[in-house]
Amino acid sequence: MKYCKKCGMLLEDNMERCIGCGSNVTEKDSYSKYPEQVQEQIANEKKQAGQRNLTVVAIVLIFVVILLMIGIFASRLYSQGVTSPNDLAKAIQDSVGKKEPAESEGKNRTVKDEDGAYYKYSDIKDNADHEIFHAVYPEDLSKVTHTVDYSWDSQVFPAVFSFIATNDENTAQLTYRSPQHYQYIKGTAETQVDIQQNVMKCITFYDFTTVEDYIKEMIKQAYPSAKKIEEMESADVNGEAEAAFNKIIKEYEDRAEKELPVLFGLSEDTDFSHKDTYKSLKVMNYRILTKEDHAVSCKFYVPVFCEIYDFNDASQAFSGTLSDCYILAFASYEAGSDELYDWYEDAFEMFVNNSFLKDDFYTGIGGYARMIRESVSEQEMPRIIGDSELKDIYDNASPDGASDYVSIKKFLECGPTAVNSFQADDYHMGAEKIKQIFINPEKQLIYATKATDEYPGDDYIELLKK
Repeated sequence: MKYCKKCGMLLEDNMERCIGCGSNVTEKDSYSKYPEQVQEQIANEKKQAGQRNLTVVAIVLIFVVILLMIGIFASRLYSQGVTSPNDLAKAIQDSVGKKEPAESEGKNRTVKDEDGAYYKYSDIKDNADHEIFHAVYPEDLSKVTHTVDYSWDSQVFPAVFSFIATNDENTAQLTYRSPQHYQYIKGTAETQVDIQQNVMKCITFYDFTTVEDYIKEMIKQAYPSAKKIEEMESADVNGEAEAAFNKIIKEYEDRAEKELPVLFGLSEDTDFSHKDTYKSLKVMNYRILTKEDHAVSCKFYVPVFCEIYDFNDASQAFSGTLSDCYILAFASYEAGSDELYDWYEDAFEMFVNNSFLKDDFYTGIGGYARMIRESVSEQEMPRIIGDSELKDIYDNASPDGASDYVSIKKFLECGPTAVNSFQADDYHMGAEKIKQIFINPEKQLIYATKATDEYPGDDYIELLKK
């Protein structure tokens, strides 16, 4: 007996046509041995049986995995000296409640850099092939220039080093300039020419008043189309930097009257009377509006002190007032939009706190300054050096050629917030908003992040706080 699949009619096995619907029932897929309801029940039973078999297989596999894990755990316990039930109980007890190690070891960490920033660090050399400056600046400020001006008229800092990093569009810029020394004198001589001859041209005639006036003068030079220069908020620098700054001023005042005659080309018999001390140690913000109504936001760090003395040079019948001003650093940050300013503001802090002059700079400057002082004492005109003479200065410098500038070096390496020293074996960080720092010596890159779960990759070394 067989059943037509089309209409369900019961047929004899030898029938070729269905007597109910006339369909050809000779092909296997045209008839079945069971009624439709029974056929569906058989199919469902086969499906359920298959699912039960899969479940059994899964259970068996899970059991095998558990056995393997127990075997691995047991072998580890054995390797750790766990050979008795008591040892096993203790090992289990020690592991209860313990979390997995934080993602802090190499490849166990998830690489991401959503909140961090990459900084380039490099050492700058002068034309005599000596390293004179170490800079840390944002990687995307990739246009870097530096210059050394040896025509600076000063007996103490007779050359000025400048470092500038900008982006490709020149819409953001970081600037650093080395210490500068301004000498200004007013006296009974009839003309500035007479005064200049009197002090052997070893002065710059810049009448320093306040750091704010100085900055505005610098802004006018950089932005000749500025129609409005607005001073925004400022913040005093405290802590280690302030202590080092005050120490420099105290050291200067202790030896000033002995050194001032040489500095200003006056006779050793000149009498000096201290009149005033001006000092400024703060970070200042400015807003510039150009004639084209383009706004520029700036931040400056310009530590400066200026000592003012009355003097009387009886041998030369020359008296008056002199100002001896030291601008210990000039660091600035400029951005052409508020968005850029916010983006790079943290970068300025990183730059100004971790970029510093190296010993070779002070060695070269010290040698050149001594050359100028010798010329002045012999009443000769100091000369401007070239690269070959600079090399001779280095070659003839004593090992402690930078010792005259120990206090200034210490102060400059403090920075406004003392966030400095990016080396794997000597590292400390004062900016609480930065949580982690990594360094890649091969690429000369630093990765700084405000998050605690970021990691730039296995080719970076994490620097730890001291």
